[in-house]
Amino acid sequence: MRTLIATTAFVVAALAGGCTGASEPRESDARPSAETSESSGAETPVVDSEACEEVRTGIDAFNLGDFDETVERFEAALPLAEEQDDGSTRARELVEAVRYYAELDAEAYPEAARTSPEFAKYKAITLGQCVPVGSDAPESPGTDV
Repeated sequence: MRTLIATTAFVVAALAGGCTGASEPRESDARPSAETSESSGAETPVVDSEACEEVRTGIDAFNLGDFDETVERFEAALPLAEEQDDGSTRARELVEAVRYYAELDAEAYPEAARTSPEFAKYKAITLGQCVPVGSDAPESPGTDV
């Protein structure tokens, strides 16, 4: 049981920790996360989209350890992300990230969060595009473990 609690706490901290590990800023780090798509002229920032609402709900489910709900939310987000794909790199990356999490088996989430470079890559994309900068998101539970 102690291993499960420690594993869950690590996984929660991993997903909630945001983009870490990069020593140099990326181009996407310099742009606001709520930026509208440059090629579509869309009025709704990606962060305010239905796709990102599902992504944020999936992240919340992940933080609660409900991996089945996490998968369901990313499955629901996938067609929404595909709808808002305007051909830009950022839109394509979001679709790719959402597809990864939608197709990941619920049982594989804890291990993938600890060890998978793809999980970390897509975490950075979903958090970077769907979690508003300066949001009042509460600290994830279990990060003190």
